[in-house]
Amino acid sequence: MPDFLLFALILGVLILGHELGHFVAARAGGVRIDEFGIGFPPRLATLFRAGGTRFTINAIPLGGFVRPAGEDNPEIPGGLAAAGKGTRAAVLIAGPLANVLIAFLAFTAAYRFAAPDFARTSISSVAENSPAQAAGLLPGDVIIEFQNQPVTSLDTLQAAIAASLGKAAVITIERGGNQLRYELTPRLNPPEGQGAIGIITGNPLRTVPWLEAARLGAESVRLQFREIVYLPGRLIQGQVAPEEARVTGLKGMHDMLSWARDIDRNAQRPFLTLTLVGVISTGLALANLLPIPALDGGRLMFVAFEAIFGRRISPRYEGLAHAIGFALLLALMLYVNIQDFVNPIALPR
Repeated sequence: MPDFLLFALILGVLILGHELGHFVAARAGGVRIDEFGIGFPPRLATLFRAGGTRFTINAIPLGGFVRPAGEDNPEIPGGLAAAGKGTRAAVLIAGPLANVLIAFLAFTAAYRFAAPDFARTSISSVAENSPAQAAGLLPGDVIIEFQNQPVTSLDTLQAAIAASLGKAAVITIERGGNQLRYELTPRLNPPEGQGAIGIITGNPLRTVPWLEAARLGAESVRLQFREIVYLPGRLIQGQVAPEEARVTGLKGMHDMLSWARDIDRNAQRPFLTLTLVGVISTGLALANLLPIPALDGGRLMFVAFEAIFGRRISPRYEGLAHAIGFALLLALMLYVNIQDFVNPIALPR
C-alpha cells in the first residue's frame, strides 16, 4: 500500500473512531444526529442517509464532526442541548474515549508483535567514525557486560562507560545467539550529539501473549497521557527543546508514519507504525479535552458550569463562544500545516 493511502487510512480510522464515539453515545442517549461529516464544511457531497442522519464528505480535510439536532438550542425536542447534563457530558466525552480505545488497541497490537525487553539493553544505531563502529559493534547487538560490569539497564551501562572514559575497555555483546567481546576506548570529548562510544541504545524485542500485550498497551496509554500533561512544565524548565515538542499537522503525521513504515518494513514487523498510531490517538484524545470553546473539553466546561451553579449560560453566548473558538482553531490548524512545509520535522535516519 502506498504511504499516502496508509496515512489516509490511519487518519480516517482516528477521525471516524472519534466521531463514532459521539454518534453511538448520542444515539444511546436518545439524541438525534442530523449530520455525520468527514472533513469540515463546505460540504462536497452527501454519501448516504440512514436513521435520519446525513453522512457527508466535506472540503477541508482536517478532521470530522457529528452535528446533533439542537446542539446549542435547548428548545428543540430530542436535541443535544435539550438533554440532561449527564447525557450531554457522556456524548461529549465519548469521542476522546474512543480515541483512547483506539490508542489502547494500537499499542496492544504493537506489543503483541514485539514487546520491549526492559531487562536488556541493545544497540539501535552506531555513529560513523565512533569507537563503537571502529570496534565492530552493529545495530541489534545486545549488550551483556561493559568492563566486566553486567548491563541490566541503560543506567548501569552509562555508569560503566563513565568509569572508563579515556581508557581501553571490553564490551561483551550477544549477536545471533553467540557472545562476542570487543575492545574500545570511550571518548572524553565526543562530538556534539554523540555519546562516549557513539551508540544509541534501546531494548531488544520479544513476543508476548495477548494478555501481557494488553497490560503493556494500557500502561503505554497512561504514560502517554502523563508525558503530554507534563510537557509544558518540561518545556519551561528547558528539559525538552521546543523543536522536539512542536505540534505537527497532516504533512508532519504523514512524514512520521512513512518514516516508521520504512523501519518496520526492514524489521518485517509493524511495531513502530502501530506505536505511532497509539501516540497520535492519545494526543487527539487529550487535545479534544482541552477547555477551549468548540472542542469537546470546551463544551464540557459549559456543562460543568451548569452543574456547579445550577443555571445555564445563554445558548446565544455559548454558541458565539464556540463559533469564535472554531474559527481560531481553523486558523491554528492552517498555521501548523503551513509550518510542516516551511519547516519540516527532522526525523532520525
